[in-house]
Amino acid sequence: MSELTKYWVFAAVCLVVALVILRLILRERLMLQGSVSFLSFLAVLGLMAIFPEQTTRVSRAMGFTLLSNFFFAIAVAVLSLLHLRALVTVSKVHMRTVALTQELAIVQERLDRSLAERKSGEAA
Repeated sequence: MSELTKYWVFAAVCLVVALVILRLILRERLMLQGSVSFLSFLAVLGLMAIFPEQTTRVSRAMGFTLLSNFFFAIAVAVLSLLHLRALVTVSKVHMRTVALTQELAIVQERLDRSLAERKSGEAA
């Protein structure tokens, strides 16, 4: 239990950040879909802080001699995945923006044709 008292500050910071993100989700400032990955990442980091002995065992089994190197590798891997997810989301938004722009141009062309037909019908 003495190991837990060493790392409680890190676990508390993870919890505070998670609570801030949950508050932003509830106030509809963030979308739940994009935030679940980040909340999962915070949960994993919090568990690593709460259970350092098990984290050390896992890191040694994976070939890391220092726990800090394992933590850094996990953080880089997860942040890379979060970045990839953000890129996918941005790409989807971009494609949807292009499609909406094209649809708007089609609707505008139809409106212009309809107005032109109406004017020619009134003139005759």
